[in-house]
Amino acid sequence: MDSPGSSVSTRTTRTNPFAGPDHVLIRDLNILGRVPVILDHHTSTYYAWKTYFSLVFREYNLRDHSAGSVDSRFMVNDDEWMTINATLIRWFYTTISKDLFHTVVSAEDDAHAVWTKINGLFTDNKHQRKDFLHGEFFACQQHDSSIDDYCMHLKKLSDELRDLGEKASNELLLSTLTAGLNDAFGNGASNLALITDPTFLKDEDGAH
Repeated sequence: MDSPGSSVSTRTTRTNPFAGPDHVLIRDLNILGRVPVILDHHTSTYYAWKTYFSLVFREYNLRDHSAGSVDSRFMVNDDEWMTINATLIRWFYTTISKDLFHTVVSAEDDAHAVWTKINGLFTDNKHQRKDFLHGEFFACQQHDSSIDDYCMHLKKLSDELRDLGEKASNELLLSTLTAGLNDAFGNGASNLALITDPTFLKDEDGAH
């Protein structure tokens, strides 16, 4: 049984706002539960992937590792730091496609280098990425998918475009949504006239 003094010491350490992240907690974290998407060049998952990871970095105080604000070359003798660094690299490799993995993998990289490489693949080639997303967005059709899946796909594409500096307006989302509806929802467009100040979210709910 711990002495009263040791108990107080433990509580103080855990509530210390300047304490670093717990390397055991980080190592054992189920990242697929926190980042439930696989990043791929051929799908519109980059915005979601980056957003989920950004939340994990904030929640677990990991921004020094991802942002490179601490040079890992000076931390090689800090076992806890290196454990967290290796864990982040494993997380990145686990949540990307095999093609992306083979593109970015390097035994010499720290977590910041891997994070920068992966993001660079989607932000450095903005023009090509925009062309791809524009084609996907304006050609989007419901076909046999559910209305929920169709609306979600459009929203994902608009999020990706917004991340590249091109925000799809509410009017554009509405017109693209209604233009791509299949025959079963053909009356959806005419029903918009019955909605006061229609928005993409209202239209999505009204299509059910």
